[in-house]
Amino acid sequence: MVKFLSKTRFNPHSNDQIIMLTEDYEAIDFASKKWIEQLKQYINTHKLQVARLKELKRYYLGDNNIKYRPDKTDESAADNRISSDFAKYITVFEQGYMLGNPVKYTNEDKTLQELIDTFSEQTNEAYHNILIKTDLSIYGRAYELLNPEEDEDGNVVLKLYHLAPEQTFVIYDDTYQQKSLLGVNYYEVDYGMGHRKMVVRVYSDDMIYTYVDDNQDNFGLRLVDEPVQHYLKGVPINEFKNNEDRTGAYESVLDDIDAYDLSQSELANFQQNSNDAILLITGNPYTGSDDNDYLEDGRVNPNGRLGVAIGFKKAQIAVLDDNPNPGGSQPDAKYLVKQYDSAGAEAYKQRLVNDILRFTFTPDILDNNFSGIQSGESMKYKLMASDNYRSKQEQLFKKGLMRRLRLAVNVWKIKGNEATNYHAINQTSVIFSPNLPQNETEIANIAKSLFGVVSDQTVYELLEQVTGIDAEDELKRLKAEEPKEPEPRFDVEVNADGEENSEEAR
Repeated sequence: MVKFLSKTRFNPHSNDQIIMLTEDYEAIDFASKKWIEQLKQYINTHKLQVARLKELKRYYLGDNNIKYRPDKTDESAADNRISSDFAKYITVFEQGYMLGNPVKYTNEDKTLQELIDTFSEQTNEAYHNILIKTDLSIYGRAYELLNPEEDEDGNVVLKLYHLAPEQTFVIYDDTYQQKSLLGVNYYEVDYGMGHRKMVVRVYSDDMIYTYVDDNQDNFGLRLVDEPVQHYLKGVPINEFKNNEDRTGAYESVLDDIDAYDLSQSELANFQQNSNDAILLITGNPYTGSDDNDYLEDGRVNPNGRLGVAIGFKKAQIAVLDDNPNPGGSQPDAKYLVKQYDSAGAEAYKQRLVNDILRFTFTPDILDNNFSGIQSGESMKYKLMASDNYRSKQEQLFKKGLMRRLRLAVNVWKIKGNEATNYHAINQTSVIFSPNLPQNETEIANIAKSLFGVVSDQTVYELLEQVTGIDAEDELKRLKAEEPKEPEPRFDVEVNADGEENSEEAR
């Protein structure tokens, strides 16, 4: 741990992407010692980045660096460590703002739309996306695994798994496209009694390779079992990025969070020290009966001046003794209390809060000017910075979602859906709906004013924010409620010749 609020927080290479030359990738023999040694180097490189990831996670859990601040030299002084929860507040806001309303997909191909909807339902995609977004806000990167599996009936089902960034990385090629070459997920299993086993799974665009390092043998890391084909035709580990720098939502304000924690902790220390203030007595008789401060064995002499002073210190009393001097201090007693600038301290803390929220584009919901009934336009201005930031994040998130669907296409083809292809999947629209408090009366009035001006579909899409009913479902309900036209009746008449005439009744 570096000195509190000083020096560089992270290694300058703690967020670098791992790159491999394309020709080196094409020459890999996944069972060779040469490749296994290279794989171990890649894992060690990632392990150097884990320190940053773990610290960011600590802040999300409220275990801030204030908890690890060096102890005070005065053991009797108050030393409170109060950590704030800004990291979680910022993370929860970002996650809820972007994904509080689940992502929706629309495609004109009904077969493809049905496949996407089924996939989302089977994988509980809405919750999975929340896990991905939470990791993005914490670490600046997130990982998922797409894994085709057979269900009880022998049908191939595509599963989604959330992978921990502390145990996962992707190796990219050296081209401008940054194509993913390999995905790596590794972890350790502790069997106790010093027995540890590390498992490494390497995912290529068609195979899964499993390596094991068991410290009970002398083989080291080695390939076990036969490679397994996954049929996804692409690296099944999918990486999401929070931004191009892969930084977390609150990473840029960690110093401000530390400064706020320090201010809060020192205020608590001041209040505690005030309660335990030292009683200062002046003009007291001579307090030491022995000139030797230490005994022969090196211990403090309790009857010496030092021993007496320590005793008074433990009793929160300080004695100023100058009675042996003529005209010494007049007897007096008072408490020693530091002066505290309450207004200045509160202004300083508020400035820190403002900086933390401003630099992370997070609104302060405790602001009196923010809460209450707001018009739509007023709310837009207050959230303009957050909205601009969210819009950029959505584009990167959409990139990961579209790659997920493109990989899924290859599994759907195996299941006999030959109509699905990359061109069709690229026509899918990904719709994000910011989760905001709505002025429903205002929305209803706007929708009312648009009747006859725009299509009914557009009006009901707008009203969906109020009713919670999908626009197409609402149109179907209205059609079902329309009165049916009466079936035509026919009256039968007999003419003079005794023949029947049929006329449609009007």
